[in-house]
Amino acid sequence: MQDTYWAEPQDTYEERRQEYLAFCAAQTPDNKRTGFFSQIARLELGYPIDETALRQGIAFANSRQDCCDFAVGGLLRILYLYADSPHLDAQLKNEIEACLLGFKYWWDEPAGDNRRCYHTENHQIIFHSDELLAGQLFKDQIFKNNGEDGRAHMAHALHFIRRWLDWRLRFGFSEWLSNCYFEEDLLALVNLYDFAEDAEIRSLAGTLIDTLLYEMALHTYRGVFGCTHGRSYPRLIKGGRRESAASTAKLVFGMGLFTDPASLGTVPLATSNYRCPPILSAIAADLDPPMRARERHSLNLEDAPAHGLAYDSIEDGHLYWSIQDYLHPSVVELSKRMSDIYGVRLHEDYEQRYQQMFGWQLDTYGKIVDPDMDCHALTEVHIETFRTSDYLLSCAQDYRPGKPGYQQHIWQATLGIDAVVFTNHPGSDDETSRPNYWGGNGIMPRAAQVENVLICIYHLPDDDAYPFSHAYFPRHAFDEVIERANWVCARKGTGYIALHTQHPPRWMADGETPDVELRVDAPDTIWVCEMGREADWDCFMGFVNAITESALHHDGLDIRYGSPSVGEVTFGWEAPLRIDGQEVSVRSSLRYDNPYCQVPVSETAWTVRRGEDHLDIGVRNEGG
Repeated sequence: MQDTYWAEPQDTYEERRQEYLAFCAAQTPDNKRTGFFSQIARLELGYPIDETALRQGIAFANSRQDCCDFAVGGLLRILYLYADSPHLDAQLKNEIEACLLGFKYWWDEPAGDNRRCYHTENHQIIFHSDELLAGQLFKDQIFKNNGEDGRAHMAHALHFIRRWLDWRLRFGFSEWLSNCYFEEDLLALVNLYDFAEDAEIRSLAGTLIDTLLYEMALHTYRGVFGCTHGRSYPRLIKGGRRESAASTAKLVFGMGLFTDPASLGTVPLATSNYRCPPILSAIAADLDPPMRARERHSLNLEDAPAHGLAYDSIEDGHLYWSIQDYLHPSVVELSKRMSDIYGVRLHEDYEQRYQQMFGWQLDTYGKIVDPDMDCHALTEVHIETFRTSDYLLSCAQDYRPGKPGYQQHIWQATLGIDAVVFTNHPGSDDETSRPNYWGGNGIMPRAAQVENVLICIYHLPDDDAYPFSHAYFPRHAFDEVIERANWVCARKGTGYIALHTQHPPRWMADGETPDVELRVDAPDTIWVCEMGREADWDCFMGFVNAITESALHHDGLDIRYGSPSVGEVTFGWEAPLRIDGQEVSVRSSLRYDNPYCQVPVSETAWTVRRGEDHLDIGVRNEGG
């Protein structure tokens, strides 16, 4: 079932909600883990359900496989909202209750397999919200896995929920602007907003939903969450048609595409009491005049003591693991202790990876000279996004350059739902590994952006298995493409992009689709991207001529580029970013710095303003 893409805001929220519920109800995804979320929409509409799909979800939760906490979140939503539905028979309801009473809700419970992932940012809050809401439902019943009653589970979960909510309010999301993991955060947060008995928890959950949607509003372009991401996957960044966040964008902002009838975030929103504040929808639609947004999220582990955090605290270890910096020398012993005590699975064997990352440093120097070598780490990030009515350009500035990568998506230009451009260094030749051919980076680049101009430098080891970088540039998605002197210039509607490398790029197919990949067969490559639009140029050819005739000088890993829009840009692997000789900081001293608010780091309450309207985030009093 195909949905219609909306590039402009359409319909009222209630109309969109009904449209999404109907979209979900019309299909049952072939996904035994969470495909049953489409049945939540059917229950909301009062339709009969596919009991097989629901039983598959129950079976998956009972299996205790990785991601079973997602399924439990959906099952809880069904019991809270539809326990009395005539379409949920007594036997099925009993099976859900038995599943919830037998589930293992955290790694400190004594029975069950700990090979599933508990510890990333999204999993933590889903497990904790699952435990709280299950405890509320069965306060006086004994849970089979640890022999505790529901009240004990509530107390256990509330402690961790409060810490997680506090960390996100203070430090932001380490899985920054993620077009998949934001959806999973929404599952937990909307469940808490709707069902938590504790009024403070409901209020804090609402605050973080507002925060998450505010960040989406700033970084979506006509419903496409086409920005840098802390974690993503190839299917989500190769255009917006399979992007998990697209359904949420269309529901709450009125732009985008309903892509997923079993979305972990959108289905809860569409069946919730929560309503997106109108000011956030208006910000998502503010495409003219151009907007520059700078942000800062997460934290570096060396800064932890300044925030009252300890390197030997298991409870603080939850935060370090949510940042996925398991091997930093300051916490590697804590990681080992936590893993040994609870038998918790990390992504790879930490001892082997520690030797790979740090053993050679100890052998060579007698000490660790570079502690930031964990590929998973989602440490402090500084983001620049520039959005106009014709395009969005977004970058994680100077983010861990030269370090091993995982799923970090460093930069992207977005001109439409299919017309997206980005570069990466492949970590494998498939699209399933992490990192892989398009998702993440084997070795991360050094990138920097000022408004509509971005420079991205790759500096790869001589013995790298994939000694090249490449651009995802789907030629077919653009209305016009002109190649000239190592520049590839393209137009989508009235938006323009120009991409350059000092080495001749060559077009390659992506599967059966020709001319999608622009590959540069060199380990050291400097990519230059400049965006433009008809409003700033007489025509596309005027843009092309000005760009391709501009001065460009390369000196090893340094570049000097005479941008016709921002002035002379200089940058290098070690050199700072300068515009017309003036150094430009790629670090933000604020958490948010945009036309709607300026918020200091660690501030937990702020006001978003747009014209005469305003929204106080952090002081919500209502709840589900």
